[in-house]
Amino acid sequence: MRAEPPPRSAVARARGQDGPVETAILWHIGPLIDDVEIAQVHDLAAAAEREDGVAPLSEQPLLNLRAATDDVVHLLTWRAGELAGYAQVDKRGEAPSAELVVRPEHRRHGLGFHLLGSAADRAAEPRPSDPDHDRDHDGQPHPSDHDHDGQPRHGAETDGEPTRAPRPPLRVWAHGDLPAARGLAARAGYDVVRELLVLERPLGEPTVRPDVPARVRLRAFVPGDDDAAWVAANAAAFAHHPEQGRLTVDDLHARMREDWFDAAGLLLLERTPGPDAGAAELVGFVWTKIPAGQPDGAHEGEIYVVGVVPTAQGEGLGRLLTAVGLAHLADRGATTAVLYVDGDNVPAVRTYERAGFTRRAVHVQYARPTAR
Repeated sequence: MRAEPPPRSAVARARGQDGPVETAILWHIGPLIDDVEIAQVHDLAAAAEREDGVAPLSEQPLLNLRAATDDVVHLLTWRAGELAGYAQVDKRGEAPSAELVVRPEHRRHGLGFHLLGSAADRAAEPRPSDPDHDRDHDGQPHPSDHDHDGQPRHGAETDGEPTRAPRPPLRVWAHGDLPAARGLAARAGYDVVRELLVLERPLGEPTVRPDVPARVRLRAFVPGDDDAAWVAANAAAFAHHPEQGRLTVDDLHARMREDWFDAAGLLLLERTPGPDAGAAELVGFVWTKIPAGQPDGAHEGEIYVVGVVPTAQGEGLGRLLTAVGLAHLADRGATTAVLYVDGDNVPAVRTYERAGFTRRAVHVQYARPTAR
């Protein structure tokens, strides 16, 4: 029987610009140990958001705090009795991705740089879920064949043994495109590889619900009955999207457990069957989100995701679903609508601009240039 690896291992000590900083960076695979540790990460993220005006961790990393998967790695470092820095590496998908945050009062000492370096080390290691993942006889992963900065270590190959295929380069999200994040990326040799736009528009009164064509019908999601059908339609609509397209039923259920989830806000568009046809076909959906606990005077809603399956694209259903989502948010009392869209998705950006959206912010994803 193969032994399990220990939950935590010290991997580095940070060295600030003015000398060594005696703070170990620890890591373990998910989920986090207990509710106390999860609360510490949320407190750290909240402190950074108050300082920076933008949340440092997006929804998926926060959901991953409880995810029972060995393909998520948590990196933590404490200073003066509090969690000073946190990073997360998610090895699922085609390329590993990471997000990190440092508590404001512990910045400018090199901690972010070393968290990023440790994250790159973890990303370079094989995924535990890979069928050819090698372990020593005691269950421990083999030492990484990469230096602390994530680059291949010279002499890592062994005579007569095939070398392991390298993992794709780590991609790191920086929310808000802040100057400090740009400086850290430049110091570590990372370039921008992707931009995620945050768009917004006001919601006015009265709300005019768009007409739904006779060939389709709109209805609310039914938890339990529609789970598998929604996951299949989402996978088809976002087959080439690095995150959205790989959502599973478990991922759907994790979102359904969040305090913002409302089944009435997930609207399904079905193609009505003919007289002799079978069941209705799910061809699109719009999922809206109204976050709980918003500050006084703010009532913001999100067009969380709009999807149309490939066989129904080009029929104007994306515009229809966007209008339906905006009307639903307005009916629920939201005064501002926001959404996220990839900057290089020109058709979608144009659709949203025609719907009255303007740019609020941008999130940036970085990666090291690949060797040629």
